Amino acid sequence: MTLIYLLLALLAERLISKPDNCHGNFYLDRYISWLESKHYLNTTTTTSVMWLLWLLPGGLFAVALMMLNSGFIDFVATLFVLFMAVGCPELRNTYKCYLQAANRGDIQACDMYTQQLGLASYEPRSFGQHLIWLNYQRYAAPMIMFVVLGVFGVIAYGCLRALHGYSQANALQAQPALAKVLHIIDWVPIRITAFGFLLVGHFSRALPKWISLLFDTSKHAKLVLAEVATAAEDVICADDDITTEPTTLVQLAKRNVLFILSVVAVLTLSGLLP
Repeated sequence: MTLIYLLLALLAERLISKPDNCHGNFYLDRYISWLESKHYLNTTTTTSVMWLLWLLPGGLFAVALMMLNSGFIDFVATLFVLFMAVGCPELRNTYKCYLQAANRGDIQACDMYTQQLGLASYEPRSFGQHLIWLNYQRYAAPMIMFVVLGVFGVIAYGCLRALHGYSQANALQAQPALAKVLHIIDWVPIRITAFGFLLVGHFSRALPKWISLLFDTSKHAKLVLAEVATAAEDVICADDDITTEPTTLVQLAKRNVLFILSVVAVLTLSGLLP
């Protein structure tokens, strides 16, 4: 069933135009707004309370499904959570607008779209490497979390990212602890995703880079993905070419999603996954 859930969620994400209430951020934003209204989120919120706020939604959802004990409800609810978690039409549309502006030669508009996609001017990563990171957050990470921890893992990971972003923006006391937890949780999925780049990209050139970063706990997950992806793909473009690098790395990320699905299929056929 794990493979079927993933296939259906990815297919629906491509074929169905998501309304606002079918975005994961729609519910995460309202959850954070509710926490603010109840004064659970403020500069003095302790790390232990933040842990509870992080794990509570996923835990309650999983317990509710167990108590209902209905195969149909479990199927629909799990598929809906996956559908909300994977992909993001807004980001995809912004990226398309970036490519259209680049083809027109509108550099100012391109800069605006890169900022809308969350790439700060001081970032050491390129735009294509940033898109690799966005793809990981919206596709690879939810898929891996679902395979390992089920629907609880998908919800918990989304809540952790949302709370970390809020804590970072508002300088909360628990922000360093959340950042450390997110770094630890991302550690294995990042290495799995980066390993996929080897198999769908330039294996012999990217393998040494992947091995050198395999046990490096100090480097941020964004930079690990960026360096391995760049090594796994040939990106040769002129200085004024601002489309080749992002489109090439986006294609690499898309192939990697298919690789993850292939691994899930093999594990399912071998009986290691339900």
